[in-house]
Amino acid sequence: MHRVLRLLVLLGLTAATTPAVAQEARLTFADAVAAAGHNPRVALGRRASVTLQHARAGSPWLDANPVVTLSAGGRLAPSQERGFEGGVAVTQSISVEGGSGLRRDALGAEARWLDAEADAEVLVRRLAAASAWLALRDAEQQRAVTGRAVENEADFVRLVTRLTAAGERTTGDVAVATARLEEARLRDRMAEGAVADARGLLAAEVSVPGRGALVTDGPVPAVAVPTAAELRRLLEDVALLPSVRARALLARAEAARAQEERAQRGSRITLGLEARRDALSAGIVQASVALPLPIFAVGDREFAARHAAALRMEGEAADERVRARARVLVAAHEVEHTGEVFEALQAGLIPACERAVAVRERQFAAGEATLLDVLDARRGLFDASARVVRATRDRAWARIALVFMRRAARGAE
Repeated sequence: MHRVLRLLVLLGLTAATTPAVAQEARLTFADAVAAAGHNPRVALGRRASVTLQHARAGSPWLDANPVVTLSAGGRLAPSQERGFEGGVAVTQSISVEGGSGLRRDALGAEARWLDAEADAEVLVRRLAAASAWLALRDAEQQRAVTGRAVENEADFVRLVTRLTAAGERTTGDVAVATARLEEARLRDRMAEGAVADARGLLAAEVSVPGRGALVTDGPVPAVAVPTAAELRRLLEDVALLPSVRARALLARAEAARAQEERAQRGSRITLGLEARRDALSAGIVQASVALPLPIFAVGDREFAARHAAALRMEGEAADERVRARARVLVAAHEVEHTGEVFEALQAGLIPACERAVAVRERQFAAGEATLLDVLDARRGLFDASARVVRATRDRAWARIALVFMRRAARGAE
C-alpha cells in the first residue's frame, strides 16, 4: 500500500496537489451521503406517511354520520280530530363488517408502506451519492495522471530535440515524441471532460449551497468488510432490506384497502329512534332496526379488483426478495473480486512497470534501446497508474455498497 501511495504522490494524484479552482465547492464523502438523505423525495415521502398517521389517529369510530329527519303536517279527517302532527327521527347506519376499524387498519398499512418506501429511497439516494462522489474522485485523479503524462511527454520531446541537435537522434525520433505528446494532450482533454460530467452527476444527487464547481475533499472512507457470519445473517434477513419491506407492505396495504372496500359496500345495520306528536296531542316514541337481506353479494366486484392487485403485489414482493438476495451475493463477490484486482495491481503490475521504465531509460541512455521502447514503457506505467485509480474506486464502491445494505437491513430490526 505504501508503494501505491508513493506512486500517487509522484504522479500528483492526491487531492492536496490539485490546483485550487476559483469558487470551488469542496465536498467530503460524508457530507455527500448526508445531503442525499435530505432529498425532496425522501422528505415528502416522510411527510406523506405522517399525514396518513394523523388521519388514522383522527379517524372516527363510525364510518357514517347520523341522519336527522324532521316531519310536519296536519290531520284533516275526521273533522273533530283535525290538528297539527310532527316528529323527529334519528337514524345511524353501522357497518356489520367493521368498516371504521378496517379504515383505520388501511390507513395504518398505507402509512407503514410510505415510511418503508422513504427508507428505500434513502438507501437509493445514498448509494447514488456515494457512487457519484467516488466517480468524481476517480475523474479528478485520472485528470492528474493525464496531466503528469503530458508534462513527462513534453520533457521527453525537449530531451529528444536536444539529442537531435547534437546528432545523437534523428528528426524521426522528434516526430514520434511529438505525436505521443499530442496524444497525451488529447487524453488530458478527455479526462477534463470526464471531470465536468462527474461534477454534474454529483450535483444532481446532492444540493450544495452557493455557487462553484464541486471538488471532492477528504479521503475515500475506509470501510470494514463484513465478516462471513455477518454476511450470512444479511442473507437470512434479506426481507428487512428497505426495497423488499416496501414491496411487502404495499401488498399488505392493498389487501387492507380491499377489506375496507368490501366493508364500505357490504351489509349495514341501521338503528333508529323517532319521537312524534299527533293531532290529539299524544306523544309517541319508537325505535327501529333495519337489516338488509343478503340476497346479492354487493361489493364483490370492487373487492375482487383490489384483492387481485394485492396478490399481484405479493408476487412482486417475492420477486424483489429474490432479486435483493442476488444483489447481496453479487455485492459480496464484488468486494472479494475488486480486492484481488487491487492487490494484483499494487503488488504485481505497478512494480513491474516501474522496473521496465528504469531498464528502458538506462538502455536508451546507453544506446541499446529505441525511443519507442522508452515511450512504450512509460505509457505502460501511466496506464497502470490509471488502473490503480480505477481499482481503488471499484474496491471502495464494492465495500460501501455492501455495508450500506447491511446497515439498512439492521436499521429495520
